[in-house]
Amino acid sequence: MRIYKYWVLETGTVNLEQGVQEIKCYGGSNISDEDARVSAREKIEKVKSRIAGNPNAFDTYEADIREEIVRVINEKAIVTRNRYGAQVLNVQDLMILDIDKPKESLWDRFRRHADAKDKFKIAEMVWLLSKKDTYQGCGFRIYETRNGVRVIVLGKTFDPRAKETVAMMEEFNCDPLYMFLCRKQACFRARLTPKPSRMNLRAHKVKFPRDAEAERAVQEWLIGYEAASQNFSVCKFNGQIGEMQIPEAVRFHDEMTGINWNKKLA
Repeated sequence: MRIYKYWVLETGTVNLEQGVQEIKCYGGSNISDEDARVSAREKIEKVKSRIAGNPNAFDTYEADIREEIVRVINEKAIVTRNRYGAQVLNVQDLMILDIDKPKESLWDRFRRHADAKDKFKIAEMVWLLSKKDTYQGCGFRIYETRNGVRVIVLGKTFDPRAKETVAMMEEFNCDPLYMFLCRKQACFRARLTPKPSRMNLRAHKVKFPRDAEAERAVQEWLIGYEAASQNFSVCKFNGQIGEMQIPEAVRFHDEMTGINWNKKLA
């Protein structure tokens, strides 16, 4: 996971046809500001290399998660606050599937809108796939979300960048954008608190790192956000396939998302 305590913004220049252009890159580190500065400079050099015509400059690039660390559950599970203020669980090798729709049949392709049975079809798909020999030894915790289903896979660890992981996520019809981000950010992510827009709450762009003035604005906004969040859940627990021990990160996920609150999903 590319989540860091120290962030440094470095500035560089690149020669373009229209003249010299300034470029800025953040570098992150869990060691020191100076180490973060080195990372930022390396990014600037990658940008220069790409502009100079090297098509492979970013082939091995993994995206940093430049978000405030809210809580460290353990070295492989960290909670951050995303750009619109929600808390997000980031896990290194605990697979989380984000599924918005079941696999399409020929009839489904002629439908204009998803019907109310889609979540049931997704859960049914997960149940059927869990019976395959490939997934023996895995457990599946199934949650209803506002627009689909979230599945946490237990009993086995997964590398988000591995071909086997990608193949499994594709078989479970995982959201393509989510799959792409998992690979680039080298972790799985799950939102723990509601989206402000789903609570009719004024949006606030949460930047990180931020100066003292921006910090005051965020803290003021969080008062209303956290109060409104008490009236909503993010997930509803629908059941578990397989008798598996529940990891600490999953217990924290269940508590934060309000799976037993029986409140409107947001």
